[in-house]
Amino acid sequence: MNALEEIRAEIPNFPGCEGEMECRLSDEQVRSYVGERLASIDGSALSPDEKALYDSLMFRSEFMNQEAFRIFDEDRNENRITAVIEADAALVAAAKNLNSTDGKLGDTFKAIGEAFDRRDAAMSQP
Repeated sequence: MNALEEIRAEIPNFPGCEGEMECRLSDEQVRSYVGERLASIDGSALSPDEKALYDSLMFRSEFMNQEAFRIFDEDRNENRITAVIEADAALVAAAKNLNSTDGKLGDTFKAIGEAFDRRDAAMSQP
């Protein structure tokens, strides 16, 4: 299964990134997918470190990285599109793990943060 198929297994109508509107919608859908999974967590049960990570991830889920997206939008070439779709697949996979963390939320939060970082880097790469 390729990255686009992996995403569509979780987000059925994921549009990909063929045009500007599709890219914007894809960005919104991936962030929403992560945010919805995060929102299902009982924040009162988190340790202070986990709560700080959680809050940071919620913020990143709510708002696009406008600087990275601007760079991506100005030169949406095949390499960037491929890198972003692969990063989106990694982000969706990391967020999917929130449903089966077995008490290791901190590790899952870190994986989601790293996936967000990878996504931002993919948008900004030359």
